[in-house]
Amino acid sequence: MFKLPAYWLACRRARAKMDVVTERAYYGPHPRQYVVVVRNRNAAAEEGPLRYAFYFHGGAWTFGRPETFVPAAIPWLERGFTVVLPSYRRPPRVGLHRIVGDCRTAIAHCRPAAPVAELHVAGMSAGAHLAALLGSQGSWWEAAGWEVRPSAVLCCAGPLSFQHLTGRRLFLPRYTDLDPINVLEPARAEQHQRWLLIHGTADRVVPITHSREFLARLRSLGYPAGLEVLPGGDHLDSGRWMFGGLAQDKVVAFLAGD
Repeated sequence: MFKLPAYWLACRRARAKMDVVTERAYYGPHPRQYVVVVRNRNAAAEEGPLRYAFYFHGGAWTFGRPETFVPAAIPWLERGFTVVLPSYRRPPRVGLHRIVGDCRTAIAHCRPAAPVAELHVAGMSAGAHLAALLGSQGSWWEAAGWEVRPSAVLCCAGPLSFQHLTGRRLFLPRYTDLDPINVLEPARAEQHQRWLLIHGTADRVVPITHSREFLARLRSLGYPAGLEVLPGGDHLDSGRWMFGGLAQDKVVAFLAGD
């Protein structure tokens, strides 16, 4: 994690080049219960159906801010999406169930009045866990009032199988119901949901085993899914596509439906 300062600096530099409008909206009384909504500055003039993407930031569920990860919105903004980056309450005052509960409240709060044609979910590290969980539970979106379920899910270096976590005793069996690999449902033919996983082979924070086993589970349930392996890549490398680095072309192609 000694590379974090340089990573955050790259985030700030990428953010400074973006011509976007951001808005903070609160969905609860706690200071961390808010979302950052990012739109192209000319969004009002854009035509066509609404498209939304939710991006969950990394930070081991305990640190990190949505504002830092605004550059992750770039590939979606280029396709005319509105991008929402949720914040949530943190441990030790709350556990994982309340964190997920906050995320569910956030998606309900952000439900647009107009019909949505396309909905994506993405995240990095702990955010990839949240993305996998919310992306796989289409009924949560329906309960939140959305007319569509996520059609594309992007998970970067995510803890997707709790049995492989270094501190798994803190998670199992307490959070078995929030373990992404355990709660996947068979693919729905009418949904056409696609998955892309990105993971470095030298990731010592979340080993690539998480993504490899999750990929096998996805395919066994009938999902079109791929894993972009980054040879020698560490934990942070899985998110460098937002700066135009590793896997950028793969992410862009995935969002385009390739």
